[in-house]
Amino acid sequence: MTEPGAGSDALGSMRTTARKDGDHYVLNGSKIFITNGPIADIVLVYAKTSPEKGAKGISAFIVETDTPGFKVAQKLNKMGFRGSPTGELVFEDCRVPAKNMVGKPDGGVAVTMSGLDLERAIVCFNAMGIARRALEISIDYAKTRQQFGKPIASFQMVQAMLAEMYTEIEAARSLSLRTAAMCEGLEEGEGGRGEIHKLTAAAIFKAAAATSFVLDRAVQIHGGSGYMRDTEVNRLYRTGRVLEVGAGTQEVRKLIISGELLKNI
Repeated sequence: MTEPGAGSDALGSMRTTARKDGDHYVLNGSKIFITNGPIADIVLVYAKTSPEKGAKGISAFIVETDTPGFKVAQKLNKMGFRGSPTGELVFEDCRVPAKNMVGKPDGGVAVTMSGLDLERAIVCFNAMGIARRALEISIDYAKTRQQFGKPIASFQMVQAMLAEMYTEIEAARSLSLRTAAMCEGLEEGEGGRGEIHKLTAAAIFKAAAATSFVLDRAVQIHGGSGYMRDTEVNRLYRTGRVLEVGAGTQEVRKLIISGELLKNI
């Protein structure tokens, strides 16, 4: 979905087009920051089939990456999540069978929004895994690191940080589990609006914020070693930062929540 000139405004600013040509669509454009794009066999691509309609003229397509006209322009060099490659994808007169369209013509917004809701719910648990691991290694480090003749875990300021980290994780985890339960059995077409739209945005907002809080305290507890690139806590810190940016920024998540809260006012 994301393009060089279309991030938070991915739908309104989208420039990739899909022109009908017989029983095919011809895609032209580029996408960036695409998770697993450099290694994927299949990608889900959003393109404007009716550009004059703006965001309401977008359709979704399944594209096999061995299709002529598709190429990976570059694999991007990220500071974290390096086990999952992210890339820039280019479509140059890429012919895709019309039957590969997902949903209805110009109905891509519904596919996008429902997909984003489920993505946000899933990413919550990525966040929780990162945060819980950061807490685990911080506890271990606090027990073994000696200063002033005793483990730093015996100092109340370190104990306070550990307590706050645990509390943030459990609060985010509870909201994430509630959200996952609501997503279970979600009927087709129900995503992207209403309570589920609000709740998934709230869950990932809280999970991302909690993880950032936990990672910051984890580095603080590790002190100088936490700033070293080859330590696990440093890797977690670099990895976790994307959670406040990916799958919609924290600011966009707030807009979704407030928009649903104020819808009937």
